[in-house]
Amino acid sequence: MSDDRSQVGAIRVDAVWSGAGFDGPATFHVVGERLVPAPADARAPVYLGGTLFPSLTDHHTHLGLSDPAALFAGGITHAVDLGWIPGVAASWLTDLPGRPAVAIAGALVTAPGGYPVASGWAPEGAAAEVGGPREARDTVRKQLMLGASRIKVALNSDAGETVDNSTLAAIVEESHAAGLPVVAHVQGEGQTARAVAAGVDQLAHTPFTERLDDALVAESVRRGMTWISTLDIHGWGTPTEHHRIAVDNLRRFAAAGGRVLYGTDLGNGDLPVGVNARELAALQEAGLTGAALVRTIAGGPTASLGPRVAWVPTPPPADDRDLPAWLATARGVRIPDLLPSRPLRQETP
Repeated sequence: MSDDRSQVGAIRVDAVWSGAGFDGPATFHVVGERLVPAPADARAPVYLGGTLFPSLTDHHTHLGLSDPAALFAGGITHAVDLGWIPGVAASWLTDLPGRPAVAIAGALVTAPGGYPVASGWAPEGAAAEVGGPREARDTVRKQLMLGASRIKVALNSDAGETVDNSTLAAIVEESHAAGLPVVAHVQGEGQTARAVAAGVDQLAHTPFTERLDDALVAESVRRGMTWISTLDIHGWGTPTEHHRIAVDNLRRFAAAGGRVLYGTDLGNGDLPVGVNARELAALQEAGLTGAALVRTIAGGPTASLGPRVAWVPTPPPADDRDLPAWLATARGVRIPDLLPSRPLRQETP
């Protein structure tokens, strides 16, 4: 490079997320597409300001129903696609500038005619219909070969038939044998209990159609299950009864020590494309505040940052209640794009 960017040896920001809280000010050497921590007295760092995050992740998206470039511009550096045509979803695994790094589940594994076959949102091929354990195992292997890093199963009895227990067990066993976690869409009475009993690793949504008893919540925590939030889909800013049920379930899960992940089900209704302040505010309502709230969306510490990071142009707010709106100002950037095309103010030791 011949422009001014190549002359920048270090940048300085107000804060960086460490995984446990915000540290800073912090100085980083720019090494290619990575940021490496530098001594505070590094020679003439460029003052960028703001706050850096190693990553901000939406753990439940449908990229076929949204715009990955807009998602990245809105602060999401990593996205998990939880259901689309496998061949199309596999194309999103290519690392391209201007969009998040993507992990995929491929097609939703379901019973013949089960959700989401007739849902209206899922195109042909986005559901893998299996009639029994043998077909289920074959489907898991096919999804793995197409690039899936997790397997999603639909347990939605409100929308039709679900796989039976022996088929569900086969899905879990085959996935775990391949080192893949299993994510379940649970909807309808008793479906969360089935997922927990079968050894499902993660819920794609906080359960919202029934209030779970405390014993089931505790068992899901004991088994190490994680729950993805997706609270804002229940009313898109005008909370519904399902929203109330989900927040109550999530509050008790988190209070019992369960791990909660930020996810929006992007593509499902009128959701902001990028970091969703309403989702984060609903997580606060469920008792996740301060660093616990940030951990649902932000990645932990790494030896270096990049090639993509999230950057908020301002320091962390003094009042934790302001975190949702503040995080929603994040931008996804690649390391070269952090560097100014013209010199900013430089700090001297």
